[in-house]
Amino acid sequence: MKRILLTAVAALALVGTASAADLAVKAPVAFVPVFTWTGCYLGANGGWIGGKDDYNTNNLYDGSIYDVKSFSSNESAGTFGGQFGCQFQTGSWVIGGEWDWNWTGLKEDNYLRYFEDDADEVIDHWTNKEVNWFSTARARLGYAWDRVMIYATGGLAYASYDAYTHVDWDIYYDLDQYRGGYHKNRFGYAVGGGLEWAFANNWTAKAEFLYLDFGSFDFVSPFEPGYDDWYTHVDAKEYVARIGINYLFHTGAAPVVARY
Repeated sequence: MKRILLTAVAALALVGTASAADLAVKAPVAFVPVFTWTGCYLGANGGWIGGKDDYNTNNLYDGSIYDVKSFSSNESAGTFGGQFGCQFQTGSWVIGGEWDWNWTGLKEDNYLRYFEDDADEVIDHWTNKEVNWFSTARARLGYAWDRVMIYATGGLAYASYDAYTHVDWDIYYDLDQYRGGYHKNRFGYAVGGGLEWAFANNWTAKAEFLYLDFGSFDFVSPFEPGYDDWYTHVDAKEYVARIGINYLFHTGAAPVVARY
């Protein structure tokens, strides 16, 4: 009888030891936070800006239009600036807004020389345009795959424009000069899109393209009051391709997922 009892106790001990060993190999449940795009950010950008502008000039004399010239200009320069924005993620969608300010060295110089019917009438024509800085305030709508997001953007644009026209008209060796300029800040609109990547918990990098349209403007280069004037018409459009980096200040609690 004792031998049977000892055998039963030993069997139960073996079963308990095996069960304890099975429990020991099971890992505990871990709750790991998931990256979220929700929050505000501050960053810097730099890249390229190009101008695609159409010019029309003409001389108005005694109510009649003369010397109509049309030409286009394609110039490019560097740009750099900073941006600030806030956004909210719901599911895979990211909705937000961004404001930026940017310096630009864009300057377009155009020169024409042509002759009137009389070979003694030589006209030298200079027109230039500069964009000193621009700023945008845009909405952003993105779609995120965890730490990678594509987005579309659009909104208001504002820029500082300087333009100038100078015409030397050599009529029978008597030099007539027309000089006039345009110096104003202009409103327009901006549309574009980009790709952004969160390479760390609080750092993101982006590549972005923007189209800026500031409409058209006109200015006069006078010769003599009441005599005749030279008119310039400019259709102003700019293109921006740039990269940027942001520091993201996360707000609220990040969602979590269970990992076993």
